[in-house]
Amino acid sequence: MNGILTSLIAVFATLAGSALTFLFQRHAAQQAEQFSREQRLWHERIAAYSDFAAAVTDFRRSQNDRWHAEQADPRSPQTVAASEASYQRRADATGALCRVQLVCGEPELSRLAQEAVDATTHIHTAYDERDRAGRGEEARLALQRFLAAASPHVR
Repeated sequence: MNGILTSLIAVFATLAGSALTFLFQRHAAQQAEQFSREQRLWHERIAAYSDFAAAVTDFRRSQNDRWHAEQADPRSPQTVAASEASYQRRADATGALCRVQLVCGEPELSRLAQEAVDATTHIHTAYDERDRAGRGEEARLALQRFLAAASPHVR
């Protein structure tokens, strides 16, 4: 009888040890998966926010180029080329904006990103040099507001 009791205790102890090992390993695997997911999102956010900033900066430059070309000669081939370039840069900025909106998860950050694109869009419609410079500065500041709000999410 003593041998049977000892065997039963050994079997239950083995089963309990196996169950606990399984639970600990499952918990560790879930933590590792969560960490990996957070790391991928972190990297994706850095890439999206950096690409967005670059795209909006290029868009702002192209809008300034377009404005200057239109002031020099509205019908010139350079103006047509500058307009086409600004349309492409706007498309690039809009694509980068979509990516930001997909990865950021915060309405305020999406709003700030949209404001940066919107402010940049209106540069080429400036009335004079002073207005163009003011619109360009507002676009730059809008991008800075986005970056200031985004930076805590990638630290």
